[in-house]
Amino acid sequence: MKKVIGKLGKKGKIALIIGLVVVIALGGIFALRGRATRRIMAATAQAVETVTLEKSDLTQSINVSGVVQSSQTTNIYSTLNFPIQEILVAVGDTVEAGDVLAILDTAALENNISQAEITYGGAKDTAAEEKRALGDAVTNAQTALATAKITAERQALAVTNAEKDLQTVRRDALKPFDSTLPNRAINKAKIALDRSKENARTAQADYRTAQFNFDDYRFQNAITDASIALDRRIEARNAAKVDLDKAQADYNDAMYYRTYNSDLERDTAQEAARKVLDAAQKAYDTAVNGVEDAQRALDRAKTDLTRAKDDAVKLTKDKADAASKVQADAQRAYDKAVSDKQRAQKDYNEANAKKVEGAEKLLADAQKQLEAAQVSVKNAENAVKQTEAKPGSAGKQVELQGLTLDELNRQLANGQIIAEASGVITAMSAKVGAIPQGVLFIIDNKDDLYVSARVKEYSLNSIFIGQEALITTEATDEKKFSATISYISPRAVSEAGSTSVEFEVRATLADPDEAIKIGMNAFLNIIEETKENVYAVPISAVVTNEKGNFIYVAPDVTPKSKPKDAPERIEIPVTLGVKTSTNVEITGAGLKDGLQILTDPENKLSEAQDFPIGIMGRAGRGR
Repeated sequence: MKKVIGKLGKKGKIALIIGLVVVIALGGIFALRGRATRRIMAATAQAVETVTLEKSDLTQSINVSGVVQSSQTTNIYSTLNFPIQEILVAVGDTVEAGDVLAILDTAALENNISQAEITYGGAKDTAAEEKRALGDAVTNAQTALATAKITAERQALAVTNAEKDLQTVRRDALKPFDSTLPNRAINKAKIALDRSKENARTAQADYRTAQFNFDDYRFQNAITDASIALDRRIEARNAAKVDLDKAQADYNDAMYYRTYNSDLERDTAQEAARKVLDAAQKAYDTAVNGVEDAQRALDRAKTDLTRAKDDAVKLTKDKADAASKVQADAQRAYDKAVSDKQRAQKDYNEANAKKVEGAEKLLADAQKQLEAAQVSVKNAENAVKQTEAKPGSAGKQVELQGLTLDELNRQLANGQIIAEASGVITAMSAKVGAIPQGVLFIIDNKDDLYVSARVKEYSLNSIFIGQEALITTEATDEKKFSATISYISPRAVSEAGSTSVEFEVRATLADPDEAIKIGMNAFLNIIEETKENVYAVPISAVVTNEKGNFIYVAPDVTPKSKPKDAPERIEIPVTLGVKTSTNVEITGAGLKDGLQILTDPENKLSEAQDFPIGIMGRAGRGR
């Protein structure tokens, strides 16, 4: 350097000295400017990259975007092919259910209704006449049915009576034959026979005695016998009188006092009592005659004592003959009484058998007539049903014409397109003069709005019906609207095979605002958890490594008072809690209000000390 200076002239040395001075001056200026720039950048970095620690409320939520929709959307159609005559509303109008939206041109339809009313009236007149005729037929069929039922009831009663009569006849047939009267007749005939035999033997003995040994002693015996016979006949007469009185009493009882189950039983009992009475009367008369005969015999015996012996033989022979004849008559009477009993018993059995047979036949005939009557009832019932069910062609015509008229009137009623719900007209395709096709108007209920959004599959478990949410829109700036989750799709709404599965959720606004419009984009914040009065920092302020979670606090010193050995940052271990998309809850020792937390310690602090001067200069100029 000295060699170079030595070679220079005076002017050269001056110029060199001036140049060195300039360089040194510029270097000082740049050095001062660099230090100032670092101070400015440090102050700027500290203001931008730190936050003041203080407690606040922290809400963890799921944030998704969606669209405002109405829960009640009504599409208005028209099924008529009549041109639109007038439209009374426009898109954006508020309507109530029942308001007329448009009117159709129905002049031709009204003419058709007039013609249909005339045709319908004629069909009703024809149907009325046909109904009257069918009513008469039904009445006649019902009358025939009632008659058939009465006949059937009578026949059923006849069957019941026939069954009772058959039971009575069978019961009577089981009764044994009453042999009282025949036995009495037989006993009486036997007594008469025995007496006649005795008389015959006596007469024969008298005859033999008169033939071979006639004396007075015999006459005395005859007198004695006649006396005895008289006594017997008197006893027989008295007994017959007793029997007659009893028979008379039985006859009176049968005729006037006794009650019977049937006329047949009455007639039979009275006839039997009459026969007994006649027989008793006859027996009494016979006994009376016997007494008279005995008395005459006694008289004859007494008179015979005075008769001559010659007459004794003839007399005893006549008596013997007469006795034999009486015995023969008594024998015939006895045989007849026995035969009469046998015949009466046979007749009794045969009569009972005929009665049973007749009662069975009457029952069978009554049952057949009942079956026939029941068939008649069924036939009459079928006739009533068929008559009642008989279709009337005129009635069908009335129905068809009525349906036609109803359809025309329905079309006329639909000649006005009516709002089926209350709300706002949000779309309209109806045009005057055009035939209605498709959806003519769309009405949305603006008082019942919800936001429809899609959430990822991994967030679905954190969402439930009734969960609180907040809704914001770009049009309403920062204003938040309360909402409630009202629907969660039961199946994914993303395309099949999609790697990002999504489900639809709906949040119903609690109090819709006029500023929120249907179809507007909205942001849905579904609140999962809220922590009150906690420390929270930006997520970028937390450093996580193998030792744990840490935040870094800037030292509370100025650059002028900063000691040489002061740390660039203070490390504080923390425990993480509720986390949102931007902030996270922290707890731990050493936390207090007012700490200046570095928001991005891993990137900003390491780079702030080694900025190139040029960059710093530009940064300073930027400030």
